[in-house]
Amino acid sequence: MKKLHILESLRGAASIYVAIGHWILSSASLSGLLRLPFRFGQEAVIIFFILSGLVIFYSYEKGSDKTLRTYFVKRARRIYFPLICALLVSVIFVSHTFSVKELIGNLLMLQDFETGKPGNIVNSFLGNAPLWSLSYEWMFYLLFPFVYPVIKDKPSRIHVIGLFSVVNMVIYILFPNHIFLVLSYFLIWWGGLEVGEYFLGDRKKSRPDLLVKYLLLIIGILMVKTAIFYTGNHNVQVGIYPYLVLRHFGFALLCLAGIIYLTNITKALVNVIKPFYLIAPISYGIYVLHYPIWVQSHFEMNPVLEIVTKIALVAGLAYIIEMKLQPLVNKLFK
Repeated sequence: MKKLHILESLRGAASIYVAIGHWILSSASLSGLLRLPFRFGQEAVIIFFILSGLVIFYSYEKGSDKTLRTYFVKRARRIYFPLICALLVSVIFVSHTFSVKELIGNLLMLQDFETGKPGNIVNSFLGNAPLWSLSYEWMFYLLFPFVYPVIKDKPSRIHVIGLFSVVNMVIYILFPNHIFLVLSYFLIWWGGLEVGEYFLGDRKKSRPDLLVKYLLLIIGILMVKTAIFYTGNHNVQVGIYPYLVLRHFGFALLCLAGIIYLTNITKALVNVIKPFYLIAPISYGIYVLHYPIWVQSHFEMNPVLEIVTKIALVAGLAYIIEMKLQPLVNKLFK
């Protein structure tokens, strides 16, 4: 399957942005002005979700083997091998005793990071915050091969996905549980599929239009929840629940609407990040490895040398894991 260079560039750019953002925001010595442009790592993760939906749709449609076994083997080896490596790196570089429950929860893809979200099952392993998104990705992978073949030719498929996400969001608000929250995000991931089919296939706007409307409905629900929450003597904090979830869906709306309705502007913005295509092959490794090395550990050495060493460690490990070991894992598990 031929890779889409634009998507690869976006993936590379988003991973580097998240990694640098975590590093800069963890440095108390830097000014607020310098830190401000890097406060949107959460939004970058939403880009990952949208790209994932598009890429899975594209690879599924172009692939000849659509059996469940082949699909899940490919997805499992791709997401789990770097994850296991990241867990080991956290054990090595983070000087805290880990919880067995937390480890098992992360291996079962039940993790989320602590931002005041009710219903959390376990936190990201040893505080490796970026791992939170993998539990969402894995759930989306689980749903796709059972849902897409059944509804792909149905005109009402956006109603199915939209109502599914709306219902799960309402249930989560009323009866908080991590699983319901993850399921409510399926509409964002599915949005990538819809824009992928729009640009690579049917060019019909009816489904993307409905997608935008369902996102607006969920945003409306979250705005009501946020307003009620902050009338209860809570201080407004944009990085915690429920405002954070509103940020996620709001940014997803901006991205998807921009792609659908402002195509030329979107293309111009994407052209700026073309060089990040070179980073894409190790972007997942950088994403899951950078936090315990760049943020959570401290090396007793000259500050400049420490920075260089940390960059080399993350880049080197990501390269070894993604470019050298992952192909071996792929051959071993077919």
